[in-house]
Amino acid sequence: MLEQSWPIENQSRDEEAYVTGDSIGTHHYAGVLEPYWINSDGFAIHASRDNSLFVSINSTRDRPGELCLIARNAKPYPILPAGTADRPVLKLRYTICSAPNLRAVHQIATENFWHKPRAVPSQRMLTYPIWSTWAQYKSSINQSLVADFAAKIREHGFDYGQLEIDDKWEPCYGQMTFDPVKFPDPALMVQNLHQQDFLVTLWVHPFINLECDDFIEASAYVVKDAKGVAGLTKWWDTESSSAYFDFTSRTARKWWNARITRIKSDYGFDGFKFDAGETNWMPNAAYFSKHSPNTYSTSYASNMQLYGGLTEVRTGWGAQDVPIFFRMLDKDSNWDYNNGLKTLIPTLLQFGIEGYPFVLPDMIGGNGYGFPPERELFIRWMQANVFMPAMQFSYTPWDYDQEAVDIGLKMTALHVQYADVIGQLALQATRDGSPINRPVWWIDPTNPDAQAIDSEFLLGDTLLVAPVLEKGAVTRDIFLPRGHWRDENNQSQGWTGPTWLLDYPAPLDALPYFTCVDC
Repeated sequence: MLEQSWPIENQSRDEEAYVTGDSIGTHHYAGVLEPYWINSDGFAIHASRDNSLFVSINSTRDRPGELCLIARNAKPYPILPAGTADRPVLKLRYTICSAPNLRAVHQIATENFWHKPRAVPSQRMLTYPIWSTWAQYKSSINQSLVADFAAKIREHGFDYGQLEIDDKWEPCYGQMTFDPVKFPDPALMVQNLHQQDFLVTLWVHPFINLECDDFIEASAYVVKDAKGVAGLTKWWDTESSSAYFDFTSRTARKWWNARITRIKSDYGFDGFKFDAGETNWMPNAAYFSKHSPNTYSTSYASNMQLYGGLTEVRTGWGAQDVPIFFRMLDKDSNWDYNNGLKTLIPTLLQFGIEGYPFVLPDMIGGNGYGFPPERELFIRWMQANVFMPAMQFSYTPWDYDQEAVDIGLKMTALHVQYADVIGQLALQATRDGSPINRPVWWIDPTNPDAQAIDSEFLLGDTLLVAPVLEKGAVTRDIFLPRGHWRDENNQSQGWTGPTWLLDYPAPLDALPYFTCVDC
């Protein structure tokens, strides 16, 4: 969520529909959502996805100190009048499990409540950086800026990885054609990037604006009201009304996919960044008969697996089996729990526990809405990201100085060094559902410190990462769970956990991380 707590008892939310949203403001849950909760005593609750579910957490209005699950015959769920023959009977269905500890009960949930990923995404995306045009250039991107961006990446010695062309390449949102002024020869642009060893991906969304040339044709395939009339909504950076393509409809998917396949083949793109897909963009009169609106997000994520292992989406509901990357929502360029750096690790852990191991963190340093990330924030964010499944840049080390470039080269090389480990853990996720990045309690599930810590995480069972997340800090306190731990910044040092390392030295160029030699 926008302010992602770990554990969730640290936050308060009044009752609202448990449906996927972009988390902006106070009225939406997250883009990646599962009706699943666990607690430190080894209990788990999983609610049926068929519920018309509303949820409150530590509500100041109703029942402080509680998780409250409620079934209501209310919007945004389908509402049929009382007495209607096919009106669903309102039920609140859920399962409660118990086990000796947190990890044990979570493993029961993993085996029973969702499907494991069917395959592993692109190993190249797990290895080399993604370079997105979004945060750096926003919607002013054009063909010459893309070429300049690629040249600077090479000039500063970074592995080429993947270059992602983001908003706004279309003359009209949803037209699915390149703006001929901004991009006079997209096929040549992609060809030139391929010759420089970049993979090339493109930002795509599920909307079409009212003024687009083919809106009339497209309106047959968008979300409609109960009378079959195309509903209108508003999204993103436009005053125009838009329609939202209906991915619960087989004919709509077929029509929409044909347009994306044409772009891929005409210009040679290797994959796509698929934006939106949450339910909060639905027109007010959207109608899905008996189905939860969350089925839209399930269908959306499932459809996008057609485009291969470089695919990323940012929404999921019961889509754990889809073998693509699931991206965190846009982060802001600040240090705080207000959608800033301190939410990076909680969001990472939340995805993994919900059954989504292939996490794509948002851009290093955040999106720069209002102002670019400051130098120290950018460097600490980069370090925090190293042992996550993928690294994504838009603001770059050379935006600052040569020291930032040197630290960036060191951090990306460290990620490459562990890419095979990340790949092996990705394969493990397909077998037993384990996250790639795990909470500290994963290997010490009954330890109260391990249960609550939100500033450290594991890569597998044997590597613990403790990045600096405080502005101006050059030391931090580090918790080591049970096991014998080797300091990877000073391999002559070791400790036996559980223990705290107080005031561990971590100057700006250092990322504290430790290997367990007997876990």
